Amino acid sequence: MRRDPTPDPAALADYQRVLDRVYERSRGLIADAPTWQAGLYRSVLACYTEMRSNPNALQLHFVATMRDSRVLQTRVRHRDRLLALMARTRDDAPDSLHGEFLLNMIHASMRAQIKAGATPPDLDAAEQTFATILWRAAPITR
Repeated sequence: MRRDPTPDPAALADYQRVLDRVYERSRGLIADAPTWQAGLYRSVLACYTEMRSNPNALQLHFVATMRDSRVLQTRVRHRDRLLALMARTRDDAPDSLHGEFLLNMIHASMRAQIKAGATPPDLDAAEQTFATILWRAAPITR
């Protein structure tokens, strides 16, 4: 198995700046969404859009995260603060384990597409698929 070189400190710092921009954009996106699912979708879309403008961050976030503990720790901190933001700003927020599960499913799907060299998904066109994943995973309340 080929191992990618360990990212240098400058690449990790740039990756963190990308995640910080995503987090700042997510503040309004999550709070203004009609449901937590829509807020999560908008945040993931903002993240992916930001990552596509920075190929190194895209590679770190979706691929190197499985090979380098420092990258994984950076991504996990981002995920945790995003879920905490959702919990603070939304009355309908899922519990953190539920949100973590959904983000991990989305992350694994994106990673598989990137590693396969597939055309990057157009998340605007994929919204229905994304909504279906969230709908199936969301608990039914009556």
